[in-house]
Amino acid sequence: MHARCRDTGAELFFARDGEGRGARIRRERQAKAVCTTCPVQRECHTHAITVGEPYGVWGGTSEADRRWRDPDSPPRDATTRNGRKRPLRISSKHSAPGHNPVRRTSPNGAQVWAKATMS
Repeated sequence: MHARCRDTGAELFFARDGEGRGARIRRERQAKAVCTTCPVQRECHTHAITVGEPYGVWGGTSEADRRWRDPDSPPRDATTRNGRKRPLRISSKHSAPGHNPVRRTSPNGAQVWAKATMS
């Protein structure tokens, strides 16, 4: 086996318990740097995509890289696997784009959100 990571500790390629975001980003950058000159990077990356590796840096891709898309494939649009458009979801905790909600009291005393009016 000719992988550059062979003699590198697994702690560089896999998250530790309680690892913070900044530490994770630095660790992933270091791991990806090892992968950039690795002679088996393509095979490693293909393996991770094929078997759906959920953890660690494989072939220069992080967990998040593989979760979002294969870096070698073209960007996907907002369609499902069967080609139908995905519905736009707006969180019930946030207002729709272009709205500035204000909490008001309805006539029956209930608290409701209403669109702000210009005064």
